Amino acid sequence: MNTDSNVRNLHRPNERRYRLYFRLMDLCFIAGILILASFLPIFDNLVSSGGSIPVWYRIYGAVLIFFTFFITPILILARFMRDEYAEQLFRRTTDVVVYAAIAMPLLVFWAATLVYLVTRSDEAPYPFSLFMVEVTWWSAVSDLFKYFCLLFVFVF
Repeated sequence: MNTDSNVRNLHRPNERRYRLYFRLMDLCFIAGILILASFLPIFDNLVSSGGSIPVWYRIYGAVLIFFTFFITPILILARFMRDEYAEQLFRRTTDVVVYAAIAMPLLVFWAATLVYLVTRSDEAPYPFSLFMVEVTWWSAVSDLFKYFCLLFVFVF
């Protein structure tokens, strides 16, 4: 009896699962980049040319949103799909994401305060005027979820 081939056959499903984890993470990364690219002005011209949103653009958006906001959280929670290497990457990624989640609001606040002190303006200048929108509980939670998923995939 060849025990080496028996051992290899036992680990093959795990290898596929581990490889699938990295491939899905790669697809989520590509989807995140394409979602960010959809904010480029070229997409405004493509979408607004006919007055309504084309079907291809809706399908494109649905696929990207599916990968970014459905598959990504599953990959974050799916510990059984990670091998030792992926687990180490996961731990490093969570460290960076936690630091970024704490540092980013502080950096934006202090940069905005510095700009207000220098310009003595009554209104927020351009980059900070983007943050001056009405925020509801639901929009805050959904934005945090979106940015967390995107940040996690980009750091991973």
